[in-house]
Amino acid sequence: MHRIFSTHGVRLLRSLSLEFRLPRPLSNRAVFFPRRSRGITSSFPYERRNFSKHSDTPASSDVDDEHPESAEILQDLRARHHYHHDIDAGKLHEVYVVEPDFKWGRNRFRAVSSQHRLDEACALVDSIESWKVAGRSIESVRRVDRKTLFRKGKIEELNERFRELKNSSSPFDSVLIDVDRLHNWQHTQLENIWDVKVYDRFGVVLQIFKERAKTAEAKIQVELAELPYIRSRLVHTGGFDQQRGGTYTIGGSGETILEKQRRILFEREIRLKKKLHAIRKQREHVRHERQKKHIPTVAVVGYTNAGKTTLIKSLTDEAKMQPEDKLFATLDVTAHPGKLPSGMTVLFIDTVGFVSDLPPELVESFSATLEDILDSDLVVHVRDVSHPECEAQLDDVMTVLEKQLVIKGPLIETMIEAQNKIDLCDDKGLQVRSGVFSDRQTKISALNKTGLSELRAMIEKGIIASTGRQIKKLVFPPDGPQLSWLYHETTVQDTSADEEGNIVATVVMDEAARKKYQAKFGKID
Repeated sequence: MHRIFSTHGVRLLRSLSLEFRLPRPLSNRAVFFPRRSRGITSSFPYERRNFSKHSDTPASSDVDDEHPESAEILQDLRARHHYHHDIDAGKLHEVYVVEPDFKWGRNRFRAVSSQHRLDEACALVDSIESWKVAGRSIESVRRVDRKTLFRKGKIEELNERFRELKNSSSPFDSVLIDVDRLHNWQHTQLENIWDVKVYDRFGVVLQIFKERAKTAEAKIQVELAELPYIRSRLVHTGGFDQQRGGTYTIGGSGETILEKQRRILFEREIRLKKKLHAIRKQREHVRHERQKKHIPTVAVVGYTNAGKTTLIKSLTDEAKMQPEDKLFATLDVTAHPGKLPSGMTVLFIDTVGFVSDLPPELVESFSATLEDILDSDLVVHVRDVSHPECEAQLDDVMTVLEKQLVIKGPLIETMIEAQNKIDLCDDKGLQVRSGVFSDRQTKISALNKTGLSELRAMIEKGIIASTGRQIKKLVFPPDGPQLSWLYHETTVQDTSADEEGNIVATVVMDEAARKKYQAKFGKID
């Protein structure tokens, strides 16, 4: 009897015991990814892929620090939400641009006409390399449909038009709906209906920024704006068991595909924010060193393609600067030294251009570089007065400066307005509404260098007022060290000799230089 109970006891313990197994190697695991056809999720949306160290799909260079599986998922998500075109193939990516003309709701109160918004949307498309506008139209929207944006009749009308274009000799590859952001369901439904990739304005601006970003800093900031956009587009489609996507080591066996994608995007965002924090610290150090040298800074801001880089090149005569006639040509904030009429050296800060309905996420992600505007001594707003909607552009720029960047009041009050491209305007076109008082605005042509002398004098006056600098006349013996010290620490405007043979120096000095001079050479009269 004892032996029987022992046998049953062993069996019972075995049935209750935990089974420990070594995890399967990564190369033997299967992960399911969405399969897309022309930008649309297919009826069986997930295909099976095996991952290994020798995967046929290499991770992109900007995610080389990620786990191989995470890198693959990031690459797949980016390819799904952005168009990565092979430029060497020679084929253009053709886009049909649709401009909604809202007849009801808050969107009908727009500062610019639908025609000019359509022109700007087409300019955004044309500014992307190998992209081309295949067609354009303005479509009336009397009531917004939550699922498809357009009502049933308009959808059928667009379906017929797109069907004719696809069957013609000039088919298109994608559609741009020129609204700030399409709702997730609207985006999905429109792609399913039209069987092409659908973009909104945010997506196109992101595409431009990704193409223009050259430095590591710019790429980090663009990706930080991209990740929340991709995360907002994640949806579960299809009737399969999502938990089949779970793995043994990443997230646990119960983690779904959607949960895994969100987690990987979140972890990537955390890593990028740490890198951006290091960049911000480095920029703070550069600004601190600049402030120690008491070099005034002038931030040049304005609408994209208004001529900011051209103006700085004309003011500084810096040959290395190469202005380009395209939207968002400048993504990296750069500093360029220049001289004012008194001989004072200032740094002109070239900044990222703004655009109407600029997504707040982009402003937030570029906060590390746009902080140079907040810390500047003077702001120069460059306007393209030849543009038919220059007054609406003024409102857009001021909205970004005041509401998104929350720029300090004194910088707004002392801001100088440079009305650029007067060589392209007639007398009637020069009569535009100004955003500043008349004593702080001037008309220029940065390309032809017209009106720059007046602008320089205006900048110098603003710098002297904003930094507390003063113009002083100092008298000292010719054999003393004062003159050498003044050339090193201040801006010497003029020197002459009085009747007694002493040197009379007219200098521009700030409060710190004045205190140093008094401590070293005596009180200034």
